[in-house]
Amino acid sequence: MNILVFSDSHGNTAPMIEAIRRETPDLILHLGDHDRDTQALTTEFPPIPFRVVRGNCDLGSRNPVLDTFELQGQRIVMTHGHVQNVKFGYAALLDMGYGAGADILLFGHTHVPYYEIAANMHVINPGSAGTGRQKSCALLRLTIEGVTCQHLSL
Repeated sequence: MNILVFSDSHGNTAPMIEAIRRETPDLILHLGDHDRDTQALTTEFPPIPFRVVRGNCDLGSRNPVLDTFELQGQRIVMTHGHVQNVKFGYAALLDMGYGAGADILLFGHTHVPYYEIAANMHVINPGSAGTGRQKSCALLRLTIEGVTCQHLSL
């Protein structure tokens, strides 16, 4: 299963649309900050399922701050990261992920791509899909062999 992960699109949907066309994912995740951008994506790609959490710029959003679900035996936890103050360190984020039993912990907010495996938990920030000189997203692959993550330039 191929999953595209976006965050911090801030109204710039064109790079995400290009990535979706190029990668043809099975699932798309958006980690907040202009979660309403996913409306344009769902219109453009109606057969692809989406999961979305809200970020600190998503005032009035009805999307959850945290989403936990399972895919192919992997427990995935997604959040924007502002509640865990990720701009000041990852301790609260990691504690939340361990407490939730996450195999894959996804967050945004910092606009900086990040990937590490911490105590068997894949911790991933796709970077910013909509702002900055280095726009990026993450491509996750879930296979029988396990999880792989690759950051893609947009």
